Amino acid sequence: MGRKVKARTALRAGVRFEQEMAREAWEKGFFAIRAAGSGSGTSAYPKPDLLIFRPGGVIDVIQAKTTRREHVRFGPSTWRDEVRVAGRLRALGFEARVWLVLKLIRPGRAREVMIRVDGHEDDALIVKYDRKRDVIHYAWEHAG
Repeated sequence: MGRKVKARTALRAGVRFEQEMAREAWEKGFFAIRAAGSGSGTSAYPKPDLLIFRPGGVIDVIQAKTTRREHVRFGPSTWRDEVRVAGRLRALGFEARVWLVLKLIRPGRAREVMIRVDGHEDDALIVKYDRKRDVIHYAWEHAG
């Protein structure tokens, strides 16, 4: 039972994070759409967590992740839907950018980092939190 509650709480934290990003984008004058049920695997087509429309036909396609872990690895499957959506948007003439936005839950306050995925679609991402310096480090690990 405890694991179920923990997963449910983590899910709610992720949804809240996506909603906060959409609200923040809207308040900055952009147009943002959060896809309910994104990543659930229940859709016949890819659904990114968040789309942010910016001036000049620029669309940010965002995969949002929330974690408490200080060391985490994300593989290409993490942003596969976002990459597919960006490809479709580019084919339609938009400038699409793919991002992974990571929220690291820490005592005191959360830390966030926005990492551009474009050019690393098939690579793995290693993220480490340096507690002593209060800094998030990340590096791409080439597939192969």
